[in-house]
Amino acid sequence: MRRYMIQLAGIAITLLIFSCDKEDGDSETKAVFSYVADGFVVNFTNFSTEATEYLWDFGDGTGETSTRKSPQYVFKAKGDYLVSLTAKNGDLTSTFIDTVTIIGPNIKIDGDFTDWEHVEYNIINEGTSGGTISSVKTFASPTHLNFLLEGTMDMEFAILQVYLDTDKNPATGYPGWQYPAGSGADYKLEGSITDEWGGLQVHSGNPADDWGGFSGDIASFPEVIDYSEMKTTEGKNVIEFSVKRNVLGTLAGSLNFAIIEATSAYLQIGAIPANQYPEAKYGAFPL
Repeated sequence: MRRYMIQLAGIAITLLIFSCDKEDGDSETKAVFSYVADGFVVNFTNFSTEATEYLWDFGDGTGETSTRKSPQYVFKAKGDYLVSLTAKNGDLTSTFIDTVTIIGPNIKIDGDFTDWEHVEYNIINEGTSGGTISSVKTFASPTHLNFLLEGTMDMEFAILQVYLDTDKNPATGYPGWQYPAGSGADYKLEGSITDEWGGLQVHSGNPADDWGGFSGDIASFPEVIDYSEMKTTEGKNVIEFSVKRNVLGTLAGSLNFAIIEATSAYLQIGAIPANQYPEAKYGAFPL
């Protein structure tokens, strides 16, 4: 009897070992990932099992892919992207798809321009066509319109003029003779960065009036704009500033804009986009 029980125990142990081996052998190739977004930069962590090859599609329309296990990827714009990871092991494949949400960088107007690193240029003037202003980056946060301007060593903004076409209708607002192909500013922010005066005006006149139609200031510079110190980097002057969105009415999708630098005598010395030619028009600011 005792010998019989020992035999049964041996059989049970054998069955247990066999069962465990069978469970391990049944594991399957399975794709899964997580991500951490920092501005436009996303670091992906691959948690796939039983896989030897990987293929990432970042879903941003560029066609760029990666075969790295856990890649880093830089998106170009805000939005929701369907990112897919396909994991392979021989003939076995598994695909995992998840929505990656990009809200963009946290722009701070502090004179440290590193937070603009992965923001693409909105407009680059060709050659010297823009005078003192060579390029601009733009980024819209929920509360502010942010600008990074680069220019020559003569860029200093004794007079800064920012024209904003918030309804994207050139037939309304200030037509602006400098931009005959498309303007229509509903708001104008005008003042001096060097002397710290100015304000925001709204267009309330005849849209055909090529010389004005703006109200008096509806808000002062400090109430509307925040700007950094002008800094010199790699032989060019650089400045960043922001405009509060809540003073511009309802904004959706995008708006159009132009920025002009003038002397204290109101002589234009810089503009972006470049102007005063037949095809000149405001640039688009994605929101």
